[in-house]
Amino acid sequence: MFSGGLDSTAMLVKLLAGSAEELRVHHIHMANREGRERAERRAVEAIVAYCRRHYRAFRYSESGLDFTALEAIPIDYLSIAFVACQVAIDTPGCNRIAVGALAADTDIANRSARQKRVFDEMYACYRARKLGEPQVEWSYPVFHTPKADLAAGLPEELLKLTWSCRRPLEGFRPCGACKACRVRQDLRSPVAAVENRVP
Repeated sequence: MFSGGLDSTAMLVKLLAGSAEELRVHHIHMANREGRERAERRAVEAIVAYCRRHYRAFRYSESGLDFTALEAIPIDYLSIAFVACQVAIDTPGCNRIAVGALAADTDIANRSARQKRVFDEMYACYRARKLGEPQVEWSYPVFHTPKADLAAGLPEELLKLTWSCRRPLEGFRPCGACKACRVRQDLRSPVAAVENRVP
């Protein structure tokens, strides 16, 4: 599952460079009142193109969830669990789902457990119809890597393509105030001042 952010981009590069396994990369266009979906879409398109040029071929797909009519902001990790289930069923032989969660993320142990429970309950409905693989493992390829190390490990050109801001101004300008922006500003990286910009 691929968001176009720093963590998921580092995960994608690790999977592309570190194995020859066939990959299906899936992005969810998550539209809500934060208004970040257009910036994320542009980042994702640029990152996918970059990775295909510099690493190896992979299957790419996308889907959309539109919550813009709601006042409340839906919980991302639950939406990801819902879509991951559909993608797993749609991918013959799929027995693993990779997500870019980090050990340093807020309340990550509980969030990951809840996400997996949502997925398992949904997947059981498909298994009752004899669809999908008997077991699907959730993997966290960059879980124990500090975010600063993820940033340092990416080519500078690719790092600049990633997007993190939750509440962009005018659709494409990082707000500089949300938690994701503050974390990126604190990274000890030579491109910290510009890495959150989408050209």
